[in-house]
Amino acid sequence: MTHTDGTTPESPTTTAAAVFQMITGHYLSTAISTAARINLADTMDAPAISHHVLAERTGTHPDSLIRLLQLFATTGLVTDDGDGRFTLTPAGRLLRTDDEESLHAVALMHASSGHMQRWFALGDQLTEAPKAGRAEPSSNPFAQMPPHVAAVFNRAMSFFARHTAGAVIEGYDFGRFRTVVDVGGGEGTLLAAVLKATPGLHGTLLELPSAVEAGRQALAEAGVADRSEVIGGDFFDSVPPGRDAYLLKNIVHDWDDEPSRTLLRNIRDAMKEDSRLLLVETVRPDRFGPTVADRLAAYSNLGMLLNGGSERSEQEYAELLASAGLTLRAVVPVYPVWTGAPTGSVIEAVRS
Repeated sequence: MTHTDGTTPESPTTTAAAVFQMITGHYLSTAISTAARINLADTMDAPAISHHVLAERTGTHPDSLIRLLQLFATTGLVTDDGDGRFTLTPAGRLLRTDDEESLHAVALMHASSGHMQRWFALGDQLTEAPKAGRAEPSSNPFAQMPPHVAAVFNRAMSFFARHTAGAVIEGYDFGRFRTVVDVGGGEGTLLAAVLKATPGLHGTLLELPSAVEAGRQALAEAGVADRSEVIGGDFFDSVPPGRDAYLLKNIVHDWDDEPSRTLLRNIRDAMKEDSRLLLVETVRPDRFGPTVADRLAAYSNLGMLLNGGSERSEQEYAELLASAGLTLRAVVPVYPVWTGAPTGSVIEAVRS
């Protein structure tokens, strides 16, 4: 049977159905975050596992857990094998903690109380001027994170760094440099990838003291410990001087213009005459449409509103850099494999 609008009962693509799924999108995101919190995917180590067994392993009630699993069966995270038995799919494996491409930490981060409270306050934020939140370096929320929260955050950021790294290396030539410092580079995922791909390059990871040990471990595991060092510090105070390249991934978008200028001036003061500043950021398009790149940019830009930062246009980056004594030289789009779209750029700048 075909409806008058051309849709069929088996394919709920009416405008109302599509909008309803958008409205209730938080059902699924909350369910996924909850599954990550109880490590549900880790317990699904064999096909066709009974929901009773999974409930025992996760400390949940079978009749409640099966409802969660049934929702996941409609999204492709698990398959429903009948009689209350479920199998994890390749997509569902991304919620395991031991999967090489794990999104487990990303799901946990988005389920945190602080993250949810910011989104619940979206209505209030819309009545205020943009960038009203994270305005002062002294209120650096990253430095104030409890260790367990910082650990989850850094693991989540490592996913994005890992998937962006290949695109950055493919799109930008690091072979011209002898030294590079990754400013605020988390666990060193991006720096490790750049060093592995560029023999002879020496790298420095600058991170908050709480992340130093994790950074050293990650660089050692990547086999580049002999060509790298990790320095604990705050980039609002200073950055290591005299390097050929200063690499910052998704750092500037976290901050309003004034603290961003403070950071960029610190880097300018540390740069040599021929040094390069490399910002890996989303460049906000002038016009938005229904593409993957535009949708992810819009998600991030709205999220930055809640966090006190902003995704900037190319012109805004040029103006911000100029106000810190830097000149924008080039914007190189990069194509992370996980999106298959130009969802980031390497913004190259030099001293004015």
